[in-house]
Amino acid sequence: MKKLLLFIFTLCLYSFSFSFHISPDGFGKRIDGDGGFQEYTFENKTGKTIRYRFAILPGRNPEKSMDKWIEFEPKFMTIKNGESKKLKLYAKSPPEAKIGDYSFYLAVNSVTIPGILEGKEGEVTTGSTVGINMHIEMLGWVGDLPAKLKLEKYNFYEKDEKVYFKGFVNNHTEKRFVRYMIEVIGNHGERATLYGGVLPSKHTKSFDVHLPQFKKKSDIWKIEVRETLDRNLLQTLKL
Repeated sequence: MKKLLLFIFTLCLYSFSFSFHISPDGFGKRIDGDGGFQEYTFENKTGKTIRYRFAILPGRNPEKSMDKWIEFEPKFMTIKNGESKKLKLYAKSPPEAKIGDYSFYLAVNSVTIPGILEGKEGEVTTGSTVGINMHIEMLGWVGDLPAKLKLEKYNFYEKDEKVYFKGFVNNHTEKRFVRYMIEVIGNHGERATLYGGVLPSKHTKSFDVHLPQFKKKSDIWKIEVRETLDRNLLQTLKL
């Protein structure tokens, strides 16, 4: 019986998490000078009303946390099924902040509300069920630190009638991370997108992946390396 209840709870949590959607899912802004601003869209596709509560928490490194420099609204948000709403977030570092990258966590807590129940913003109504408790890491930086990330020593090869792509990505940027993506574009409009995640300053990451979008190496036209959130183009490589 306990195993059955655990399975049901896990299934419900998975179903809710699968319906959770925030766009974009990062910050990635320069926060000195005029500061950095970002809007986040929350969509509700759960079939029920959701109430969110937001909070800002310190980053993983207390000496590089920007949580005290954040302003955001609203603190609470109610979204009916099929609707979407926006969370607005602004960050501005003090003049004495050192050049480099910083982080914080956006804490998202929610409950699902049966459609027939209504209550005041910020309250939990009887009959509601626990949704998610999620901490999303957000990153920003201080200083004029343009991204200098490059794809190096790359190669396309064929094996067992499949096309593979391998190489190294190097972040040459001084004192800040780069969140990047690699797009492989074909001669006939095919496109494979590889999300590399966050690469810290002066770090290297290797990869070796299958590209199911392509049948032959000769089908590939060019590679574009971009920052993920704003799609800033960092590198173009034509084959």
